[in-house]
Amino acid sequence: MPTLNLIQPFKPILNIRALQESVTQSAKAPDGARCQCDPQCKEPPLEKFPFCAFHKKNRCGRIAPVSKDTPKYNPTRWNKHEGIRGSLNCFAYAFDYFKLPKNCTIDKCDASYPQPGRASGYPAWSNTNGKRCPDIIARIMGDIPEVRLTTFTDRCPKGFRKIAVVVDPNEDYHFYRQDSDGYWSHKPGATPVTRLDTTGRPIYDPMLATRDNKSSNLNYERFCGYLLVPITKNIRLSRSGGTRRAVGTRQKKRTI
Repeated sequence: MPTLNLIQPFKPILNIRALQESVTQSAKAPDGARCQCDPQCKEPPLEKFPFCAFHKKNRCGRIAPVSKDTPKYNPTRWNKHEGIRGSLNCFAYAFDYFKLPKNCTIDKCDASYPQPGRASGYPAWSNTNGKRCPDIIARIMGDIPEVRLTTFTDRCPKGFRKIAVVVDPNEDYHFYRQDSDGYWSHKPGATPVTRLDTTGRPIYDPMLATRDNKSSNLNYERFCGYLLVPITKNIRLSRSGGTRRAVGTRQKKRTI
C-alpha cells in the first residue's frame, strides 16, 4: 500500500448527500470499484489497488488525518482465538470493545454480538423494521453520547479517532475504523479482521470502497457518515438477547 502524507491539507466537503451524488458519477472498474482518492475521479482503480494510475503516480492529496491515539492495525489480536473472533462483530471492532461475557473464554464463546442501542435501551433489531442511517446514528449516540459527526478530511480533536458507518437499509449495518497509517479496517461479523474491500483492494476511504458483498447477498450501499469516537477503555456496549446469526447469509427475518 502507498505511504500516506497525513498532514497535507484538503478542503472538506461537508454535505454527505452531495458527495455521494458525485461518487455515483465517477468511473468504475469492471468489478464495480472506484478510485478511492477523489469522489469525482473519472478513472477506474488499478487491480488490487485503491487508486487509479494517475493518483498512484502523483499520490493522493485527499487525506484523513489521524490522531496520535488512533490504534495500529493488529488483526492477530482479533483473529487468533475463536472465542474472540466469533463473538465480537464490526460494532465491537470499531469501538475497540474487547470484552467477553463471564461464561466465555477466548477459545469458545457462543454469546450474541454487541448491538448498537442496546446499552441505551433501544429495542432489539428483531423488533424493528430495517436498519436506516438515522436509526444507527441515534443508537450509537445513545450508547456513547460523546460521539460526534465529522468528515473524511477533518482532523481528530485530542482524545478522539474516526470510524465510519454504512447500511444495507433492509438487512444489516456495518462499521469501519481508521488505523494509525491512515487506511481503514473492519470485521465482518464473526469473520477475521481485514483491511480489504469486497474487491480485494485496501480501504483508503470507506465511502469510496466497494461494499457489495455478493457472497452474502448484502450490499451496504448507503454511507451514513464518518464519526469521531472517544479513545477510552470505559465504553459500555450491550449484547442482544437473541441467538447469534450465521455470517454471510441474508434472511427475511433474523435474530441478532
